[in-house]
Amino acid sequence: MISFDGRALGTGSTPGRAFDLDPRCIEGSDPVSGAYANVCALADADAAIPFDQTEVQQARRDALEWWIPMLGDTLVCITMLALDESRCGGAITVTRAPVDFGSDPFARLFPATLVRTDIFSEVPPPAGPVIERYAGVAWPGGAFR
Repeated sequence: MISFDGRALGTGSTPGRAFDLDPRCIEGSDPVSGAYANVCALADADAAIPFDQTEVQQARRDALEWWIPMLGDTLVCITMLALDESRCGGAITVTRAPVDFGSDPFARLFPATLVRTDIFSEVPPPAGPVIERYAGVAWPGGAFR
């Protein structure tokens, strides 16, 4: 679980809107210090898009096709933000160095806010989803329980 108040990210009981994310992004043993997190989400409780909407699907396709390869070795992790089993609250792309976040395909879903952070750990980029998503689990770290 991660929270976002429109300016800052937090974990635990920090103030802000709560999102589920790929837990590997914040549970790693070696967080990247001073990382750049491009948070494409809003603190507004009404800001949500169904995961099955065409624009969400296309943003994920673009991330796999050209966004992740473009980031190369600067990529720390990338995760969708889930509100529940059917609604997307946005996405976060985390890098070691500043990049052209203006190209982030998830910024088409929600406005982006750049946040410096020390809470994200490196997660290998997904090769691509075999199944688009598992119900209620934030892509790309979903798995059957």
